[in-house]
Amino acid sequence: MLDFIGTFSGTALFVVLCAYIIAIVVSLTCHEFSHALVAYTQGDLTGKSQGRLSLNPLNHIDPIGFICLILFGFGWAKPVQVNDLKFKNYRRGIFLTSISGIVTNFLLCFFACGVYAILTKFSSPDLVNASNLKLFAYYLVISSININLGLAIFNALPVPPLDGFNAITAFTKYNNKVVNFIRRYAFILFLLIIILPVFDILFSFIYSLTVPAFINFWSFIF
Repeated sequence: MLDFIGTFSGTALFVVLCAYIIAIVVSLTCHEFSHALVAYTQGDLTGKSQGRLSLNPLNHIDPIGFICLILFGFGWAKPVQVNDLKFKNYRRGIFLTSISGIVTNFLLCFFACGVYAILTKFSSPDLVNASNLKLFAYYLVISSININLGLAIFNALPVPPLDGFNAITAFTKYNNKVVNFIRRYAFILFLLIIILPVFDILFSFIYSLTVPAFINFWSFIF
């Protein structure tokens, strides 16, 4: 958000911030909804009973995590509670429920790239003197691409309590040495990821491989 404040002012700043916030709300809501939905299909009704089987953002947004994501680019939503003992197939249920949010955000990034390809086909991406409507449309799409890809990559990291770690533990024994090491030093590993530019480097690398490829794919289709 600080980048927007330094770049825009007045009405343009308000429009861009609205687009950015909407992208965050949609991304987080779909991520958590997918967890609840997949857990439900695997036999666990916990998410449904708690109202998480819904696309209502109020059921998924954590106020503090939401504000942190807006201000600092790092935040969280309300985690969907899962009773893995209810799964029809224990390991499959944990794995599918864990990766569902990652897959959802990755797909949202993919489709947002399609919308971007359509926008650039019919109008110039130059936003210096763009109307408020064009500014909103472009930054909604751009923010959706960045936020969803960022959420997908971050949640795929094999560090608890992230989805990537849960997906790995679904196919490993509880006394696995690597898993126990990560679990024991999870807090330190988490801090290192946040403090050091590890995630930024990883994000930039994956972004350079995926987003241009997605946009080129959609440009070819349209």
